[in-house]
Amino acid sequence: MSEYAVAVDFGKTRLRVALVDDRGGTHHVHEVDSRGFTSSADVTEAVVKAADGLLRSGPRDRVTGMGIGSTGAVDTATGTVVSSGSLPYLRDYDMAGQLSGRLGLPVTVVNDVSAQGLGEAVYGGHGEADRVAFVNFGTGVGVALVTGRRLDLGAHGSLGLVSALALPPDGRTLGERAGGKALAPFVGEGCVRGPACDAARAGATEAAALLIGFVAGLCDPHTIAVGGGVWLRNPWFRDGVRARLHEALDGQTTGLAVPHVVTARLGDRAGLAGAGRLGLAAGRGAAEGRPRAAT
Repeated sequence: MSEYAVAVDFGKTRLRVALVDDRGGTHHVHEVDSRGFTSSADVTEAVVKAADGLLRSGPRDRVTGMGIGSTGAVDTATGTVVSSGSLPYLRDYDMAGQLSGRLGLPVTVVNDVSAQGLGEAVYGGHGEADRVAFVNFGTGVGVALVTGRRLDLGAHGSLGLVSALALPPDGRTLGERAGGKALAPFVGEGCVRGPACDAARAGATEAAALLIGFVAGLCDPHTIAVGGGVWLRNPWFRDGVRARLHEALDGQTTGLAVPHVVTARLGDRAGLAGAGRLGLAAGRGAAEGRPRAAT
């Protein structure tokens, strides 16, 4: 009989809550526009309301835990959102404590890209790939690394928080070059082509290819799965990044393995699937008397 977890995927523009089973299947997805949130209490109340509805209508006795992928930097040992640059109300938000107390479930919290990467690596059908890196070009830019179906969070829980890293020659960050917020005027059917658009697109593909190349060299994964709205919705971006990667790597003689780069397969489902897997692990840890952890 399947076990379930409450899964939460919280980003800057939307909050989604669902039940996820032990095969990664998502059920009864509830979505809320999060752009109107002004406090951490708004987040807590929205999650509790949605989760209460799911627990009342679903298999409550088989729901064992909650997993959350949240925007921002997360202290994964405590489940606290330490900071989120553009959302100051999330600073030092004890997300796990608040929600565990209200719902009576063990809770694990990680960064939203980490949850997406875990979901994609485990449930995305990547065959024998044991080491999968996930690169997300969404509102911002982020990276996750999964080895042996386990999420690698780094020494401080901040592995993959690369959006704010500044790049030469002008010091603009990865997020400012290849993130969806910065690229919004230059994507979609309504984009007016011209020097500004061409320069923004060239800068975006160059920065993205540089990041993927560094991920390949530093992490040496079997597969790099790339997702996020900028990648999934813009052929010019995908084609440009692939072309720049080939230019940079095909002729290199350093011994670096040319990365196997694929488009992420789960799309929007990845974050919920990964959060659900973490929630199930939190439930098992609580049943065994282990402390809450995002492993």
